[in-house]
Amino acid sequence: MKPNFLKRFIGCLLTLATFTTALGMPPKVAKKAVIKWAVQKTSTLRITGKTNLAGFGCDIKGYYQTDTIVYTESEDLNRIVPLQGALNIDINKFDCHNKMLTSDLRKTLKAIEHPNLVVRFIALERMPAFANNKDVVKGWVDVELAGVNKRFDIDYKLEKKEGVIQLNGDRSFCFSDFKLTPPKKLGGIVRVKDDFYVNFKLVLSEVN
Repeated sequence: MKPNFLKRFIGCLLTLATFTTALGMPPKVAKKAVIKWAVQKTSTLRITGKTNLAGFGCDIKGYYQTDTIVYTESEDLNRIVPLQGALNIDINKFDCHNKMLTSDLRKTLKAIEHPNLVVRFIALERMPAFANNKDVVKGWVDVELAGVNKRFDIDYKLEKKEGVIQLNGDRSFCFSDFKLTPPKKLGGIVRVKDDFYVNFKLVLSEVN
């Protein structure tokens, strides 16, 4: 066999081997971005309810915990998006703008034994689309109150504005959901009704 022919033959074999190896290589998979949002101190939470005589409202104005909400970005906008993160809300921060009512609410929610209301974020039904910087997405949370944990669905209203995302949500609950008895005062003359309404506004800023 001539030397030149042998060189060309070996070169063809190497080229074929390289081509075959390239075909057999698994395609590169792009890493999915992990997005982390920090809850800002301008976030607020409000509880409203009714007695047999009038309505009342209790607020937490400002959130000073270093809590975050984390999710992994998905190209499939219709896929359920798992979330990680929780809000740890100090029940003793609630202000009902009435000393007696504030004290009664804290006692009813067993603030001494269970000082925190914990909201754990479970998932969103899909990725927010933010058409015109706004969207409404259903989500699921676990709420732990007075030592009782229950899962609820919530409709989130999301809005992009000035470099942050504002996440608004509201839902009705019952004291009996958490095996609690609504407070009573003055020999039962003033009675708080079982159902109450929670509205929250979370201001979220992306963490790099």
